[in-house]
Amino acid sequence: MNHPSPTISVRICHDEPLLAAGLLALIASASGVEAGVLHDHGDGTPDVIVADAVNALALLEAGAETTRGSRVIVIARQARQGEMLQVLESGARGCLLQSSDAHELIDAIRHVARGGSRYLCRAASALLASGPPPAKLTAREREVLRLVVQGDGNKGIARQLEISTHTVKAHVATLCTKFQAMSRTQVAIEATGRGLVHPF
Repeated sequence: MNHPSPTISVRICHDEPLLAAGLLALIASASGVEAGVLHDHGDGTPDVIVADAVNALALLEAGAETTRGSRVIVIARQARQGEMLQVLESGARGCLLQSSDAHELIDAIRHVARGGSRYLCRAASALLASGPPPAKLTAREREVLRLVVQGDGNKGIARQLEISTHTVKAHVATLCTKFQAMSRTQVAIEATGRGLVHPF
């Protein structure tokens, strides 16, 4: 006797209302899938969360307390290698681009809901295979980098992160080494181009 496959529960977490509405309608139209907006329902843990990169990182960095075992799929705004690697290294189970087609998204949801390996859309796979990965940064280096990109000086960075200017200088020197850059300006340009810094 064949038993029907269990319904996959999906929740959307996206900052752009029109895109969120489109994703909700698209996913809800797929057979065997039940969709809603994250935190709109008190109905337990969804199987899959579909989010933009910024929200996905926030959820993943908050850990199990937030995602509670849900598998996170990221819809990246742009084809940036650094952004994709960052969300995947943080624990995302899938990554697609906003230019991906509907079939890829539904395939990704079903794939990760079954516990499959990480799902990358065709464009993401090609991008990640196209060149060497960006420099791996520690959490503190990412904080310093974000402030460098914003144009903050060493004293301002030290004040915001509550560390010494000497420590900031050491982090900036390390960033220059990792990016093979001659200056903090070049570091900022390289980091932005590689998608390592998100526009908040």
